[in-house]
Amino acid sequence: MQAGVPQVAAAADGRARGVTVRVLVLALMLVPLNNFFILFLSYERNIFDPTLVALFWNVLFILLVVRGVNGFVHRRWPRLSLSPAEMLALWVLLCVSTSGAGMDSMQCTFMTMQGAFHFATPENHWEDLFQKLIPTTITVQDPRALERLWQGDSSILEWRNLQVWLGPVFRWWLLMSVLWTAPVGIGQLLRKRWIEQERMGFPIVQLPFAIVQPRLDFLRQSIFWVGVAIPALINLLNGLHTYYPGIPSFPTAMWDARLDIGKYLAPLGRPWNAAADMFYVCLYPFILGLGLLLPAELSLSLWFFFLFWRFEMIVSAWLGFQQPADVRYSTAAGGYLALVGFPLWAARRHLAELVQRALHTSQREPGEPMSYRTALLILLLGLGVLVAMGIAYRLSPGVSLAFFIQYLFMVVIIGRIRAEMGLPTHELERMGPTTIYGTWLGPRVLSLQNLTTLSVFHGFTRGMRNIPFPHQLEGLYFAARTGLDGRKLLWATVPFISLGLAWGWFWTLFLSYNRGLGTYRGSFHTWFAGEAWNQLAGWINADAPVAWGRMLAAGLGFLGYWGLQTVRSNWVGWPLHPAGFALCTTWYMAHMWFPMCLAWLIKLACARWGGFGAVKALPLLAYGLVLGDVGTGALWIIYAMVRHVPAYAFWQ
Repeated sequence: MQAGVPQVAAAADGRARGVTVRVLVLALMLVPLNNFFILFLSYERNIFDPTLVALFWNVLFILLVVRGVNGFVHRRWPRLSLSPAEMLALWVLLCVSTSGAGMDSMQCTFMTMQGAFHFATPENHWEDLFQKLIPTTITVQDPRALERLWQGDSSILEWRNLQVWLGPVFRWWLLMSVLWTAPVGIGQLLRKRWIEQERMGFPIVQLPFAIVQPRLDFLRQSIFWVGVAIPALINLLNGLHTYYPGIPSFPTAMWDARLDIGKYLAPLGRPWNAAADMFYVCLYPFILGLGLLLPAELSLSLWFFFLFWRFEMIVSAWLGFQQPADVRYSTAAGGYLALVGFPLWAARRHLAELVQRALHTSQREPGEPMSYRTALLILLLGLGVLVAMGIAYRLSPGVSLAFFIQYLFMVVIIGRIRAEMGLPTHELERMGPTTIYGTWLGPRVLSLQNLTTLSVFHGFTRGMRNIPFPHQLEGLYFAARTGLDGRKLLWATVPFISLGLAWGWFWTLFLSYNRGLGTYRGSFHTWFAGEAWNQLAGWINADAPVAWGRMLAAGLGFLGYWGLQTVRSNWVGWPLHPAGFALCTTWYMAHMWFPMCLAWLIKLACARWGGFGAVKALPLLAYGLVLGDVGTGALWIIYAMVRHVPAYAFWQ
């Protein structure tokens, strides 16, 4: 347990079990409002939604409000107040339902499923290249319905629109419900190994864990309020600047020209301009706070390897090599495979033993949320249903099986990243099975039909930043540390996954038809609607052979990570965490490398010159930075929604 985070005190009554009727009712009431808020930010305000970071700040804000109201109720009517276990259960249920409205799941899928038809032109030749191969049962092709969707002034509740979307949306809802339920079995199989034996720290959820305590001792610490004051003042200044441009602003976010290092490299020409793209020194307070909760070796590795990749770009350009971005992504993909392969290999005997138990008995062991047989059946049955659905949507059996196995393997990777490292983001951009198969194998090996169906699936595999599995695993972590009933909580997440998806689809269609996708402030709608299909057209037109070079790069990335992990395991003083090798190629690390550098420098200074007291105070400073940024930033967004005025985005 990290410093400053006490154990949850067990309540004297059934409230300590967490998953109570009133928690379920409260969650049911909050899910539609929460999902509307997320989608309103993305579609109406062009604000990057909370699901792009590991700690969903929308749920954190809700938890703060609930905790504040609950404190008042506890003073007046103690028996009516929510217990810590109930608030933790509410946190998990809202997180898994938030996933259903996330950018990397429903939003990208929604754009992909209709973009191939709305944006087809004689110039891009999509009709000739692949339109006839697109599965009709999970896409929308009606030109009039799509025209109303992009122009607006219509409603999804009109039958002419509803009848077009009803069938495809139901099939997507069913597919993604199964896709996100199957990993429940994985969580059960890995629970004891990761939580009890390896004692993963789950850094991301230490803050919500602290918020639900009966006594909020950190509120009495001045260092916490220093942390709150810094982002509060920044957000006050920047928020006022949004409405009164004469007031100066303090730069924190990406895209601010004042923070762009690349503009100084670009005029220098080759080779320096090779590293100029997406090179910012962002100053997000809540990312800095999350960085302070990470181990020092990890925060060091994140900024070190980010700069290492930039240096590698410059050297490649100096030597005359034209290095495609896909080579870096392929190298990182190999690193990701090793990231989870290393611990799974170490746990191979444990997992084999669990499978043996599942085959010999169906009884649930004490302390386990479900029996190992049930977990294995959920996993295998879910995989079987997914493979069958892939075949129904025109994938060949072998490709369908390989696709969904790789997807589940990536789910495990993200679960491991969250459990062990607690990174502010775990984006797997361009490392999903659709992009990997298309880039490495192409149409000559996979066939055009397989590539086309895989492109329909591109939306929910392109980034995977908001899948429910890590939150379910964190719920099991809460259960191991408190009196929370892990079995009830794990089973409760399953219907809330489907509920979140249902509300996500409804609000997306409601907002889109009401306003019109083509009239929104942002351009990402058009980008995502065509991304998978432009990529597919590129594969078809290139008709490239098997990309052995990219496979070699992935192999080198795998060996590089494995080698760094071996060194780390045998050399206690090794300063770098090998995870940074893979993680720093992602798009979002361009937002986060500098806050990670600042976090490392602060931790280093405290350890060398501040003593034990300074090190112990760092989590309190981190809590203040995160809560101050999220609390005041969210209030500006709510203010803009109520007043119908432009919003200041503290995270952009």
